[in-house]
Amino acid sequence: MAIAAKFRILESATLKWPPDLRIPSKRFRLFVAANTTDCTTRVISEFVLAALQSGMVYFSAWGPGCSRFHDIVDEELVADEIGEGVFASPSGHDTIMTTWHESHTLDEALDFFIRWTKPDGKFQQGSEYWVAVSVNNPHWAASIRRTMEAAKT
Repeated sequence: MAIAAKFRILESATLKWPPDLRIPSKRFRLFVAANTTDCTTRVISEFVLAALQSGMVYFSAWGPGCSRFHDIVDEELVADEIGEGVFASPSGHDTIMTTWHESHTLDEALDFFIRWTKPDGKFQQGSEYWVAVSVNNPHWAASIRRTMEAAKT
């Protein structure tokens, strides 16, 4: 499966959602390659909430600390479900999917992201856009760029 031309690759020095980022679809799938072992829960949560507010419906993490990153995403989703339900699906029954890939190579994690990320239920509508973020690692960014470009149709 190819991702078509609907993707964006971002490089960032820190784990901070770019406030000027405009996603050209209602929803999107997000891949983050980062070393979050030294990131505070607050920093990760702020990133996650900004991504959710921008329309993230599938989250995939790779790099040192990615299982914790994934867990914080899930915690924010549960808090929202218990609370206001801002990120609830149109049907009220669909789930924002999350994965982490600590035992995989970057290439393997990207392959999963490109081939297998499929938002749940009604979240699929308008989600044909992929965003990949590399945090503070130009080598990872270059690898992501090569892989995503090669996956275009």
